[in-house]
Amino acid sequence: MKLRINALKEGSQTIEMTLTRSDLAITDDNFIHPILASLNIYKGSHQITVNGQAKTDVVLQCDRCLEPFDYHLDVTFQSILSPIKPSDPKTDEDIIPLTPKTDEVDLSPFAHDALIIGLPMKNLCSETCRGICPGCGINLNQGKCICKKTETDDRWKPLENLLTNTPEE
Repeated sequence: MKLRINALKEGSQTIEMTLTRSDLAITDDNFIHPILASLNIYKGSHQITVNGQAKTDVVLQCDRCLEPFDYHLDVTFQSILSPIKPSDPKTDEDIIPLTPKTDEVDLSPFAHDALIIGLPMKNLCSETCRGICPGCGINLNQGKCICKKTETDDRWKPLENLLTNTPEE
């Protein structure tokens, strides 16, 4: 996702493109759908501001029921291209230094990071997912458990009294 600096006009402009995971160096196999990227660019007299948006659907596996599901990912990122010195200690990581010799800038790392950070930490197909039975392994969203009621261990009997609030002496 390279941006040619010399091809930009003064003022606002929008560039839209379709990318693949290899274009953004994403190694995660969950990214099987194309990535739609949109760059809103404002070129001023001293700096260029790029506000980007990336959208795609990723296939994730639910952490509760282990079924695959599609998750819509819509992330934003921003970068500023400015003629500052790269050795300046106040340089922000979102600011790309421009020199008179800079012809193009690669914005792929910004989109890559935004997409990876945008993935959920806990993959759930729905908030009401019931998961799988630890005994028989059936998906509780699709059917009822076929496990037989197991006998409780008598060692846990004193703890049942805590749940019923009936002291047993």
